[in-house]
Amino acid sequence: MRSMRATGAALLAALAIVPLTPAPAAADTVGYTGVVRDSDGTPVANACFALHTSPTAVAAEYCSNAEGRYTIPSPADTSSYKFRMHAEGFRTEWWYNAPDHLNADTVWFPRDELVERDVTLSRGSAGISGRITDEYGAATDATITIYGEDFYYEAIAYTWDLGAGRYALNNLPPGRYRISISDNVRGYQWVPQKETRDEATVFTLADGDALVVDESFLPMGTVEARVTDAVTGMPVRRPCLSVLWTGGNDADACGTDGLVRIPQVRPGSWKLAVSAGASYFSIDETEDYYPVTRGQVTRVSFQLRPGAAFATAVQDAATGQPVGGICVHLVRPKWGGQSAHMRQYCSSEDGHLEVGPFEDNELPVWQLYAFQPTNPYQPPVKRYGDQWVTANGGSGDQREALSVTLKARETITIPTIRVDPPGTITGTIRNASGAVVPGVCAYPFAFHPGQGAIFGTNCANAEGRYTIDDLGPYRWPIEFAPSANSGYAWQWSGDVADRFAATRTLVAPGGTATVDAKLVNGGVLAGKVTDPANPTATGYVWTYNARTGDIASASYGYFGNGSGGAFTVRGHRTQDVYVEYWVDKECWYGIRNATTVAMKAGATTTIAADTTRTCGRAPVTGSQTRTSAPS
Repeated sequence: MRSMRATGAALLAALAIVPLTPAPAAADTVGYTGVVRDSDGTPVANACFALHTSPTAVAAEYCSNAEGRYTIPSPADTSSYKFRMHAEGFRTEWWYNAPDHLNADTVWFPRDELVERDVTLSRGSAGISGRITDEYGAATDATITIYGEDFYYEAIAYTWDLGAGRYALNNLPPGRYRISISDNVRGYQWVPQKETRDEATVFTLADGDALVVDESFLPMGTVEARVTDAVTGMPVRRPCLSVLWTGGNDADACGTDGLVRIPQVRPGSWKLAVSAGASYFSIDETEDYYPVTRGQVTRVSFQLRPGAAFATAVQDAATGQPVGGICVHLVRPKWGGQSAHMRQYCSSEDGHLEVGPFEDNELPVWQLYAFQPTNPYQPPVKRYGDQWVTANGGSGDQREALSVTLKARETITIPTIRVDPPGTITGTIRNASGAVVPGVCAYPFAFHPGQGAIFGTNCANAEGRYTIDDLGPYRWPIEFAPSANSGYAWQWSGDVADRFAATRTLVAPGGTATVDAKLVNGGVLAGKVTDPANPTATGYVWTYNARTGDIASASYGYFGNGSGGAFTVRGHRTQDVYVEYWVDKECWYGIRNATTVAMKAGATTTIAADTTRTCGRAPVTGSQTRTSAPS
């Protein structure tokens, strides 16, 4: 495309600053008027302006009088046109200073003024034509651009207008020109086969010349990277490389044994991205730019830092066939649970699943919750149910889940994940008086609200009815999580406070099981967090069931500036809880060790916490003591 020659918008701006002058036209005429002259300033009679709606369709034509004066009245409609200007003995030109319809500016007519615009026509005409081929000699699509060497002039042609790689530019003013060719893949190349404008040949066109200039694209560049392990120096198993340019990835590829090559890279200086799967920390974007030259190989090398990771395969439990599109959440056995929108890792089409990399200081024990995401626009050929991944199959009970312990800077292999067909759990949620409760969401796992909730059928409708689809054929506990402002307590199936006591319901493949719930009013934890070092501290308070470590309530408590550290956490069923609070660090309620607090449904319990006492000390199973909440 033309980047320097005047555009239609620029032309209109130029027209707008031309002062109105008297013209030999009716007083109410609006449009364009002016004098057509030759290069010596002599008026040109019978110079005509053809108004084109396409390269060949002419809507109207207006010619200058004996004094060279022309007037083009604005049409009644608001259409735009391109003007072709021609006169005997002069070069045909398109408004403005263009050789053809493609390069001409679009003209918009004024609606309420007569704009003065003089025009100069020149003598002498030449042409350039030729054929463009790719690096293998085959005709190819390209944009050809010519540039005036001694005067400002720029025009383009497309090979697809004529086909077979051919192009033509006619009605050119005699002079000297340089030529470039380009496309969206190869970028710009200067004729003949040069990288820069300064290296390009200057072609001289005399009046009447018909110059033939053929050109072939040079071979594209290649980027070759050697990628090694930063610790061992050994080649990484499967390196991947991307060439980055403004707008996204220009090219990318993966290789083997530490070597990866990307052919057909456009010339220029580019940043790169390097990765090697879940076992290594990737380089998302290099600091340096790397030059790529046509027909040459740019060789680079990188070292990737290994992290902790694990790998496995996903198979159909019945057939043993690999299953792609199965994803896992990484869930800690205690002090959390999972949200609906956690980061997920998914198996490839061949059933391969890799998770990582992790830093040496972030290696907790993980359990895996596997599921098949729902995509209404591309539903899977076969549905599979959710599961907690065990050592030899699936389960609905998190306590049976496989514990994955990562090793620093290593990739371990865990047992194959075997997935089964799904079933459904549904039911009705009511309160103590028997009235249905809409809007309560149900989960087949311990829910943590930190990263978002599930919506849709998992949440009770106006009739209090919820449905959880796509559960594996196992025994499942169900958690009911009313919103914080509902006044109801979180609870588990069987109308109990914690997951270990929950009633677990067997789901059959293709079947539907029923689990109802009866909610009770929730207990409230109220308190105050003080930090002598920071009296205006802000933070959050969470409560966890003392036995399971699951989030215990329908909300978290926030304390901020102006609150004096006061907080309220609602939605507890009767249970013992641990209280975690954050004031720029992790703290637990208690003096020497984290201490449980007895909560009672429908009642308010009050505590006071001092951040100087138990920060950084997580509860230790078996060492806690139950305490009555201080008043």
